[in-house]
Amino acid sequence: AGDTTSISLSELENLKNSYGYEGKNYKSIFKKEVYINYSCLERIVFSNCEFKSKISLHKIDNSHKIAFCNGIDFANCIFEDDVNFKRFVSGTPLPDNKYYNNERDTIFENCIFNKRVDFHNSKFVNSVYFTNSHFKDYVDFHACEFNKIACFYGVTFDKAPNFSACYFKEPKAVNLINVDIDKLDFKSVEKYIEDNYQDETCENKQEITEEQRNNNCKLKCAKHLKDSFRVIKDVLITQNNTLEAQEWHKLELYAKEKELEIQLSKNKNDNLKKESKNQVYNPKDYEKFNYSKIIPLIIFLLKIIGHLSVNILIFVELVLVAPFFTIMFYCVYVVFFIYKILTFILKSFYPLDINKFIIFWRIKFNKIKRKLIVSGRKMLDFTLWSDCVLLQVYRNTSNHHTNFLKILNFTILMISLYAFMGFVFSKTINFILSFNSVSIIIASYIILLVFALMLVNVKKQLYQYGVILIFMLCGAFTISMILFLSSEYISIFCFLIYFLGVLIFYLFFICKIKLFIFLVRFFAYMIFIATIITKPQFINPFTGVFSSDKLYESQFEKSLNDLNASAIVNLASILQNDFNLHLKDQNISFTELNSAKALIIANKENLLKLNDANLNITKEVLGEKYTELLKIINQDKITENTIKSTSVLYSIILLLCIFSLQKTARKNSIVPS
Repeated sequence: AGDTTSISLSELENLKNSYGYEGKNYKSIFKKEVYINYSCLERIVFSNCEFKSKISLHKIDNSHKIAFCNGIDFANCIFEDDVNFKRFVSGTPLPDNKYYNNERDTIFENCIFNKRVDFHNSKFVNSVYFTNSHFKDYVDFHACEFNKIACFYGVTFDKAPNFSACYFKEPKAVNLINVDIDKLDFKSVEKYIEDNYQDETCENKQEITEEQRNNNCKLKCAKHLKDSFRVIKDVLITQNNTLEAQEWHKLELYAKEKELEIQLSKNKNDNLKKESKNQVYNPKDYEKFNYSKIIPLIIFLLKIIGHLSVNILIFVELVLVAPFFTIMFYCVYVVFFIYKILTFILKSFYPLDINKFIIFWRIKFNKIKRKLIVSGRKMLDFTLWSDCVLLQVYRNTSNHHTNFLKILNFTILMISLYAFMGFVFSKTINFILSFNSVSIIIASYIILLVFALMLVNVKKQLYQYGVILIFMLCGAFTISMILFLSSEYISIFCFLIYFLGVLIFYLFFICKIKLFIFLVRFFAYMIFIATIITKPQFINPFTGVFSSDKLYESQFEKSLNDLNASAIVNLASILQNDFNLHLKDQNISFTELNSAKALIIANKENLLKLNDANLNITKEVLGEKYTELLKIINQDKITENTIKSTSVLYSIILLLCIFSLQKTARKNSIVPS
C-alpha cells in the first residue's frame, strides 16, 4: 500500500473511494478509517503511509483474533488517530504445517503514533521491531506475548506505557536500549490512572456507590501500572542492566505510592461515608414547611451547644484554672461513671432467674463485640499511611535513591536547620523563660494549629490522616508533659518549634517555585559553611544526645569566672565540707582555684538542694549573685534538655539522609551493589 506505482488503476480507484487514499511520490495517505477485518496468509506492507483517521483490525469490537502469517510492515508510518491492533497474531504458522522460505518480521520502525495505540492480548510469534518509534499518547501492550526478538531500541514514550502481564519468552532478546522515558514522572503516573481507570472492569454491585466503584477501578489501574513497570524492570535486571532497571523501579514505586493513596481514600469512603437506602429525593418534601420538626431541631441544637460548652469548660479547667478544680471535676465524673456501671450490673439480677441472667449478659456481650468489630473496621489504617508517607519522602528527597544531588541538598538543609535552631535557642532562652506556662501552652497549640492548616491546605487525604494523627498525639503529649512535668515545658515548646521548622523547610524544599528553591539552598549552604567553620560538631547527630555541653557555652561557667577567688573557695567548701582549702587563705594557687571551679561545676545541681544552714552561709557569702547562679543553672539545664530532645529527632532525620546518600551513591556507581 505504501508503493503507489505497484497498485493497479482499478484497485487505486477503489482505495480512493473507500479510504480516501491519496498517492504521493514519498508516501500514501489514508484520509478515512481503515479496517483490516481478515487474516492474511501473505505479508501486508503499509510502509511510508499516513493514516489521518483510525486504523483498526476490528470494525466491530469482538474477541475474534486476526492473524498475519508472514508478519506485517508499517515502517515509517504516521498515525494521526487511534490505532487498534488488539488480539492479533503475527507470524503464525501456515496451515497444513507449511512454512515460508522467506519468513519475515513484524515491523513498526520509525513510526509516529499521535493518539492511543492498543496491542493488548496480541501474540508476536515472529520478531517485532519498534525501532526509533515515537508514542505520543498511551500505548497498551498488556497481556501480550513475545516469542522472539522484541526491539524497542530508541523508542520514546511521552506517556506511561502498559506492559502489565506481558510474557517475554526470551528476556535477553528484548532490546530496551536508549528507550526515552524522560517525560515519565509522578504526575504522569497520576494522569495515567485518571485517564484510564474507566477502562478497568470492576464489580458493579448495587450495594456500592459510583464513587466506591471508581475508587476500586483506580486501585486496579494503579496495580496494573505498577506491574507494567515491574515487567520491564525484571527484563532489564535479567540483562544485568541495573542502571536502566532502577529508572523503571522508580516508576514502579511512584505507582505503589499512588496505589496506597487510593487505598487510603477507598478505606475512608468505605468506613466513614454511610449510605442510607432511604436517601431518595422527593419534591413533595420541599413544598411545605414541616412545623413538627421545629422542637426536635431545637433540642438537637441545644444538645450540640451543651456538648461544646462542656468540652470548652474541661479545656479551660485543664489549662487556666487551678488543678484542684480539675481534680474535683474528674472525681465527680469517676463517681458518676462507677454509679452507672453498678446500676448496669444490678439490672441483670432484677428477674432473679439464672437463665435470664445468662441471656442478659450474652446479649450485651454480643452487642459490645459487634461494636468493637465495627469500630475496628472504621479505624484509619495508619500502617498504610506511614508507608505512603515514607515513599513520598523518598520520592521528594532523592527520587527513590536515584538523584544524588537532590538528597545531598536535603541533607545539608537538615544540618543547617539544626545548627541554626540550636543557635537561636541558646540566644533566646532568657526571652522564652520570661513567659509563664499558660502562654507556652497557648503558643504550643498555635504551632500545632499552623502545622495542621499547612497540611489541610494541600487538600490530600494522605496529609489529612497525618493531621489527625500528629495533632492529636502532640496535643495529648503537650498537655500531659505540662501537667506532670511542668519543669520541662520549655524544652517541649522548643522541640515543637524545631519540628515545625523541619516540616516548613521540607515543604519549601519540595516547592516548585524557583525563587523559593534558590532562597532555601542559599540559606542551607551559607549556614552549612558557617557551621563547618565555627561548630563542626553540629554535624555529628549523636553529639547533642550524649555530649550536649559541647554544642553550647555554659552560662554557669562564665558566671563562675566572674566571681572572686574567695567566693569560689567558700562555695566549694559549702558543697563539699572536706574540700582541702583554707577559707581564710586568699593567696591560693591557680591550680587550686581551677580545682575549686571543677568541683562546683561537677556539683552544681547540689546548689539547688542546700539545707537551711548551708543556704544561709551561701547567701551571706554570695548575696544576690547566688540567686543569679540558680537562675543560670536552671537556664543551662533547660538549654541542655532542649538540645537533647531536638538532637533525637535530628539524629533520626540525619541517619535516614545518610542511608539515602549511601544507597543513592551505590546505585549510581559502576561498582555493583
